[in-house]
Amino acid sequence: MSQIRPLIPLLITAGILIGGNGLQGTFISLRALQEGFSTSLIGLVGTGYNIGFAIGCIYVTRILRSIGHIRTFSAMAAIASAAAIAMVLFIDPWFWFLMRLIAGVCFASLFATVESWLNARVTNANRARTLSIYRLVDLGSVTAAQYLIPTVGIDGFQLFAIVAMALSLSLVPISLADRSSPARRKRSAST
Repeated sequence: MSQIRPLIPLLITAGILIGGNGLQGTFISLRALQEGFSTSLIGLVGTGYNIGFAIGCIYVTRILRSIGHIRTFSAMAAIASAAAIAMVLFIDPWFWFLMRLIAGVCFASLFATVESWLNARVTNANRARTLSIYRLVDLGSVTAAQYLIPTVGIDGFQLFAIVAMALSLSLVPISLADRSSPARRKRSAST
């Protein structure tokens, strides 16, 4: 357990981030239905996230190499937070599609950043244990976050704000406590 202790801030960050994303994924579909979006448009909004996620998977390694883990994480969390807040300002399926596309790029980058950060900080001897704990944090935070929907309700601004706050607050544990950001790799002549 002493080998995992330095990763606790990163795991807390992951829990807050993943909980916010899981809450947003469920909430957006329910809110879109309440706003009168057709099922096709709700599907389109969901597709925006997946397209963005695929784009993020393609480009995240370039971003990580050029600016590092903490800067990548900070920028993507800020953008995802702004996209969550923007959705309540403009209730329009095409705008929501665009915001979910942006969120998809951000979350692919955020997840890749956290997971590569974890992998860089563990040894082969404790990799399985660390990734198991990460998955428990992942599943636990997503599950717990879903209980906010019936508690808070889908009307109004509250859940948009809670999602944005979670994404912003995910920066706090690693910003205050973690000095273990993986070193940036030197670029080779071929990249």
